[in-house]
Amino acid sequence: MTARTVPAVRGVPLLGSITDFRRDILDAMTAGFREHGDLVAYKLGPVTVYGVSSPDLAGEALTETARFGKLGADNPLRLVLGTGLLTSSDHESWLRNRRMMQPLYTKSAIAGMYATMVSSTQDWLDHLARAYRPGDLLDMHKETMRVTLDIVSRAMFSTNILDDLDTIGPHAVDIAINFAFQRLQNPFSPPVSWPTPGNRRFKAVMTAIDSLMYRLIAERRAAGPADNDLLDMLLACKDDATGEGMTDRELRDEIITTFAAGHETTAITLTWALYLLSQHPRALRKLQDEVDTLDGRLPTLEDLPNLPYTLRVFEEALRLYPSAPIVPRLTGVATTLGGYELPAGARVLVSLFNIQRNPDHWDDPERFEPDRFDPAARKTWHRFAYLPFGAGPHLCIGKHFALMEAQLLLAALIQRYELRHLPGHRVVQQASITLRPRYGMEMTMHPRRRVHTRKEQRA
Repeated sequence: MTARTVPAVRGVPLLGSITDFRRDILDAMTAGFREHGDLVAYKLGPVTVYGVSSPDLAGEALTETARFGKLGADNPLRLVLGTGLLTSSDHESWLRNRRMMQPLYTKSAIAGMYATMVSSTQDWLDHLARAYRPGDLLDMHKETMRVTLDIVSRAMFSTNILDDLDTIGPHAVDIAINFAFQRLQNPFSPPVSWPTPGNRRFKAVMTAIDSLMYRLIAERRAAGPADNDLLDMLLACKDDATGEGMTDRELRDEIITTFAAGHETTAITLTWALYLLSQHPRALRKLQDEVDTLDGRLPTLEDLPNLPYTLRVFEEALRLYPSAPIVPRLTGVATTLGGYELPAGARVLVSLFNIQRNPDHWDDPERFEPDRFDPAARKTWHRFAYLPFGAGPHLCIGKHFALMEAQLLLAALIQRYELRHLPGHRVVQQASITLRPRYGMEMTMHPRRRVHTRKEQRA
């Protein structure tokens, strides 16, 4: 059977869908999906990109690595992350580093970092108690970013590098990532070498970030292993074939990738989860009942399996608001996808946002329902209907770290506080590399009445 031509969104002359993508890429891709189906072509000026919105096509694009690879040297994210695991398009070097790093992210290795997570969580709770009075207004997005930044800093460097980042600028990472995403959306972006204000600001930020990363690497190489943190482990990684470790450049790329991806994604999903709970009192009460079984203490590692609803709340928030809503791929050869022709070098955008709300695979997909993640219910899913950590060989290496961290933080916060969304505050999703609340998440914080221990209740 002859392959078909991909249905296309008309767009406007010359620009195509550039304006729609820059205004709201998720809205533009959702409209394309509803009008044209699971595979849609969009013109972005001289470039055509292909949006994927079904589990079948996503599974093919994310697992068939011989045909669908990562973006190449023109990937704007490389300007920030270099060629770490997230952005490397060379399969051999990616596989080498993945094999070297895999032992760092096994369930048992991540379990060894749990004490660090607990310490950061307790410090965060202490900070919240000092900084806010009952009923005070706070931006929950900023607060979740604060604690996850602390956790990844301590796990990576055995210290919180927040002071160093503040010296660079409190929004340094945001500036860098947003710069890269804007270039990904707009093929008419000026070359980075041009001295535009945006380019100069980006270069200044990256110079400062690189200086910090290389200083930390040099200091640790000189001091030798002492902390048994992720940086020590990365320095100790050796290629089985050659016995060689990572160069400073490779270390820099993996550190920045871990640092950038390892705190914001969890923080964003926690923020969305807290917002959803504020809108669904029955789900909140069910969660409160579960975490109250801890008798007011922070959960131990052994407690986590006994907090299944806590995890389900986070996973359902991750379904509705995937922290990385779009996964790009590049066709290495002329090929077909779902019976449609794709040329070599085509950019494919897998929309996790659309897939995880696809009505053909989810009942009432816009509804927040954590019990979708009951083990029995999960058995009925399409294999690729839920992909927040990707799929295939490039499945996110930090998945276990993120889920353990999220379960701990959500349980700890819900034990102690009820967060109420501020009436009138606009909740608008903003998609860049991640899916943030555009205007933050303004909530009021109300300490819960002290949960009596079971011993006290019996007395």
